[in-house]
Amino acid sequence: MSRVKCRYFGSCAGCQYQMLDYSTQLDFKRQVVEKAYRYFSGMPSEEVPGPLPTIGSPLQYNYRTKITPHFDAPPKGKAREGWQPWIGFDAKGRRMVLDIEECPIATPVLNEALGPARQAVKEKIDTYKRGSTILMRDSLQVGTSTTSEEEENHVCIQDHKATVRERVGTTLFEFPANSFFQNNNSVLVPLTEYVRTAILSPPGGQPEKQPRHLVDTYCGSGLFAITLSPFFESVVGIEISEESIRSAKHNVSLNGISDDKCDFRAGKAEAIFSVVQDLPPDETVIVIDPPRKGCDDKFIEQLLLFGASTVVYVSCNVHTQARDVGKIVRGSKGGYVLESLRGFDLFPQTAHVESVAVLRKPRMSG
Repeated sequence: MSRVKCRYFGSCAGCQYQMLDYSTQLDFKRQVVEKAYRYFSGMPSEEVPGPLPTIGSPLQYNYRTKITPHFDAPPKGKAREGWQPWIGFDAKGRRMVLDIEECPIATPVLNEALGPARQAVKEKIDTYKRGSTILMRDSLQVGTSTTSEEEENHVCIQDHKATVRERVGTTLFEFPANSFFQNNNSVLVPLTEYVRTAILSPPGGQPEKQPRHLVDTYCGSGLFAITLSPFFESVVGIEISEESIRSAKHNVSLNGISDDKCDFRAGKAEAIFSVVQDLPPDETVIVIDPPRKGCDDKFIEQLLLFGASTVVYVSCNVHTQARDVGKIVRGSKGGYVLESLRGFDLFPQTAHVESVAVLRKPRMSG
């Protein structure tokens, strides 16, 4: 019996691993993390711990809560006769769109909505002067008061300006449809719990000073800041984007958390840590979750100047993470050690891996 569940596998560029059993996929991703640090960190091998086994996704199919099928504009002249738009995803190894009617890694709600969305494009294709993308997000129905997951109604959102609602464990998040939020909801509870445990229960035993403050940089709509807020005296989320700050503050209110406990502040890129200078570094933890390009040198300089006791770096691009972690360790001149590495599988059936690196200041002996 074939493991492959998609009729487009091999032609579509989206998935690479459907032919592999899941345990093999997870081990491949562990190896990706290991090789990224070997070749991109610039760190001696003895300073890089072997990556821990990759944490799998509870859902291996029907997990993806956002898809963006796209299409090309109609050709002009005689080429237009009999032409039909292909609406889907990039073809593997070719600069063209593959026509796709279903996507097994997308949630059922998105697959149900894909047919009508494709038909709507076909009916008005002549109004397009250039190619376009359809935004499709799985959302809980906004405005419903139920707290039971069984009673929650999922809908497909296609309006870029509409509000999307997602639940992570018992925590609700709302954000504009065109903004960033992780696309595999099922693995976010294991991810946030792992970050919490890495901070509060380190393998070497309790730190001299238990961390009391959390700073969530690149905080977006507040995933780490809000889910981890019960375990700290104060939490500060920092973002350059004013829109993200508005979403994060709304989510604090949505979950009944006080502004005194969980605060979000807009920071300027050149002085991102200036808004948290009042926190004691030896009792503060920093979570970093940057975009794919990673952190720029200015950010790393400020991170080192602040000198938090623990840094947890979450990344969707392990190669830029390895580069940055190498810079942090070298720049701290022995101040930080790389304590652990672990991959998380946010995108089963694909080659992508999310990586979590924990850096900690070693305890003073004597």
